[in-house]
Amino acid sequence: MLKFSRFVPFASILLFLSLFPCQGAGIVSSLRFKLNHPDGQYASSDTVIVSAEPVEDYPAPIEVAVFENGVMTRIEKIGAVTGPRIVFTDVRTGPVAVILEFRPEGTFPERIRMNLDSSDDAIRIGYVINGSAFEPGFQPPKDLKRYWERQIRRLRAKKMTVKSKPVTVRGDGIECFDVEVSALDTVPVRGYVAKPKNALERSLPIIIQLHAAGVSGDWCKAHAQAAADMARIGAIAFDFNAHGMLNDADDAYYKALEEGPLKNYSYRPITSRKSYYFRGMFLRAIRALDYITKDPAWDGKTIILLGESQGGAQASALSGLDDRVTDVVINVPAMIGNGGYLLGRNDAWPWPMENNGVDTPTSPRLDEVDTGNLTPRNARKAKKVAPYFDGAMLMRGSKARFLVEIGLVDTTCPPSEVFSGVNGVAGEVKVISSPYRNHWSASIPEPYKDWWKENVEDYRQDYIKNIIKFVRNSETY
Repeated sequence: MLKFSRFVPFASILLFLSLFPCQGAGIVSSLRFKLNHPDGQYASSDTVIVSAEPVEDYPAPIEVAVFENGVMTRIEKIGAVTGPRIVFTDVRTGPVAVILEFRPEGTFPERIRMNLDSSDDAIRIGYVINGSAFEPGFQPPKDLKRYWERQIRRLRAKKMTVKSKPVTVRGDGIECFDVEVSALDTVPVRGYVAKPKNALERSLPIIIQLHAAGVSGDWCKAHAQAAADMARIGAIAFDFNAHGMLNDADDAYYKALEEGPLKNYSYRPITSRKSYYFRGMFLRAIRALDYITKDPAWDGKTIILLGESQGGAQASALSGLDDRVTDVVINVPAMIGNGGYLLGRNDAWPWPMENNGVDTPTSPRLDEVDTGNLTPRNARKAKKVAPYFDGAMLMRGSKARFLVEIGLVDTTCPPSEVFSGVNGVAGEVKVISSPYRNHWSASIPEPYKDWWKENVEDYRQDYIKNIIKFVRNSETY
């Protein structure tokens, strides 16, 4: 049975969001909005109350667009906010994920884009009603388990070859290695492994860092120091990139990959289980796990996966494909709920259905990508193949413990779809919901970045450290 914990960090803190007009100070600095549930999570038939209070003079009337499960349903006039007042209420049974976008009256564009650009005159706040009732749009294919068991058997039948060389990191007491591990195809696992020097046999848990989407960005690459910092809290740490790229190469190398072999990798056809790009990515993650668990210092019990966005997708998949995984700590995870369109909801990145010609609520809002995939034939194939790579299918039944951050205004990895995946986990799930966070933490409105850091980021770091502390102080786990 799913153990679903509703986590409300510092419930006494009022969640405020701000908005801006065209003249003078904007909505973001002039008006402050709060939810009566600071975490944005509501049970069926709870009353959602959104109130606003001016902190600067803002006489211009405002209005709000209402998005339900990613689809805009209406625009309501609010009028001027000259004193504290309730500006929006909602009562229903759900499940439904709602995003409210506030703007000065009459300024909504004809086409509401999927991701809100930074603006002084528009802001979104989100909430979820009955999140624990969301279900995936897809049903698990009958041979889902057999398919992945075959892939993993083929992977493990190939001899594992390893290249390793020591690298220097800051600080004492940690050893770190640049490693390359062969995988199923010609693309290996590449990253950094670090652990405390002179670690005793069977004394340390494992932490694996999985990376977000992209190729040339700094966040896409493995870093020796990142692995060393994770190892310093008392673990064997493996930080590897998603694509098998070389470690610590010059910028030109990554740019060449981004414009060449890895260009538009996430939009590639999903018309074959064998050729789909993420098959190789998931199998490399399995290989990395197989390699790191051979370390004699592993305690044989604890494996912690960390990941954001695409990193969360890999972690979610691994949690269901390998029952050695004990803990998963992910934020705004991708590739969960790609069948949401079947239930009238927006789908999740990388939108494999939409990018292969399936018409969904998300389709009109995606930027056009010239992939050549938008054909009726590809659409038919995508409907058959996509469920094999959907995190909501792969993580179902996982017994790992999950800590999941969900951005309630995230339109890249929609709340409805993330909930639909974690609701199928058999282990304990804690959800930290952020009503003001879309997919990028850097885009959190400035007055609320400190709130996010304290209540989400710092909590997550403490959560990981507490797992390590508990494991190392306990003989049984």
